[in-house]
Amino acid sequence: MNQGLLLSNTRRKFEYVYKDDDGFESIWKYDLDKYKNGPISVENKYPIGYANELKVKNKHSKLVKNLSAKLRTNKAKKYENNGVIKYW
Repeated sequence: MNQGLLLSNTRRKFEYVYKDDDGFESIWKYDLDKYKNGPISVENKYPIGYANELKVKNKHSKLVKNLSAKLRTNKAKKYENNGVIKYW
């Protein structure tokens, strides 16, 4: 994550903008009168097409998870056919 850019600086209110290399932008707003331990709000701005990329990544991870579960069950069935039950 890149360093934040200070947009406005008053004594008690300020905000930082964080920009990533992939186009993701995050704006952290602080108000020390309302809350002294962190930001009062965070705005996330996603680049165009980011939601589609996220769906593809999630779908791929689910496929990998299902494939590994399927391989485990096939392996267990193979050991059951030999008369020995092994789960690990």
